Amino acid sequence: MGSRAKTLVAGVVLILAAIVVAGGIALGPGLLAGSEPADNESADQSQELTTVHGVIGSEKESLFADPEAKEIFARYGLDVQVTTSGSWAMAERAGIEQEDFASPSSEVAAAHLTDVHGDAVLSTTRPFYSPLAIATGSTVLDVLAANGLAEQRDGVWYLDMAAYLDAVANGRRWTDLAGSEAYPSSRNVMITSTDVRSSNSALMYLSLASYVLNGNAVVTSEDAAREQAMASLARLFLDQGYSQSSSAGPWESFLSKGPMNQPLTLIYESQYLEAQMNEPTRVTDEMRICYPDPTIFSDHVVVAFSEAGQRVQDVLDNDPDMARVIARHGFRVNGANSGAFSEQISQAGLTGYAADGTFIDAAQAPSYEVADAMLQTIEALY
Repeated sequence: MGSRAKTLVAGVVLILAAIVVAGGIALGPGLLAGSEPADNESADQSQELTTVHGVIGSEKESLFADPEAKEIFARYGLDVQVTTSGSWAMAERAGIEQEDFASPSSEVAAAHLTDVHGDAVLSTTRPFYSPLAIATGSTVLDVLAANGLAEQRDGVWYLDMAAYLDAVANGRRWTDLAGSEAYPSSRNVMITSTDVRSSNSALMYLSLASYVLNGNAVVTSEDAAREQAMASLARLFLDQGYSQSSSAGPWESFLSKGPMNQPLTLIYESQYLEAQMNEPTRVTDEMRICYPDPTIFSDHVVVAFSEAGQRVQDVLDNDPDMARVIARHGFRVNGANSGAFSEQISQAGLTGYAADGTFIDAAQAPSYEVADAMLQTIEALY
């Protein structure tokens, strides 16, 4: 090859190299087609982040406040700021549709939100979920087991919901139970929940009780829902007296006062697991997690009102690092990264939790219209 030809070839190579470099600069690091942000790619301090505003259920507050979650959002150019609200109350929250997104803690609450603000909703996703659970203690469980109200299977505790609801209907007190010397409380056997008029966890408890009392079948008629609420469901909430408005309240009370003071506390599984996996833990050796049998799943829905809200949906749905953070906060992940939950449990060496795929009996929530009929009936009795 002559010197002129060599010069031409070298010139072409230099031009192609320049094109590649320029293309990389134009696209930016980590943004080549089909790529994800690199693990070590965090937002540059000079990069301007898009501030995204959302309203979430209180049980997700620590997840969104997690520094690692914030760093992952920043990789995508997002600064996510949230405030909390009871899930059922979100639909009536003034200006909710002006937020970028909302995240109620169940599909029923999300349906309520979209029913009221449907024209403003761009999309909904379900990135993670949590079974309903009961925070209790080993002494309490022993008493319940001796009376056929609870049992342990494969190291996991379950509360027989049909037997429990029968005990409530008959006004049984702890001192009426065999072996109550270990727990001689004169109070009624009753789960402590949140306020059903505003809180999703109480709404899921209502849905579960309705399902069990209807012979393990969903109530489909609004008239039947009103009748059932009046006859059986209302006392589950009215007989508690004062109830707190969000799931963080009863859980904090349980952690502070212990299971001997608050023997059956309605929670999300995620709350108990998060408390165990993040130091310093406040879960004592006496405390136990127990699942209603059947249980019911609370799907955490993200409702987007803007394109920025949809970007939050995408990160929560698809980023594998975010899935790991979500699982560390106790939630079970939907989709391609669903294995993150089991990995976290295994790494932490925790026991007493039901494994994925072992919830054979899971109740279904009623439609939004039927649930609303129940709630209106109960609310009128307060």
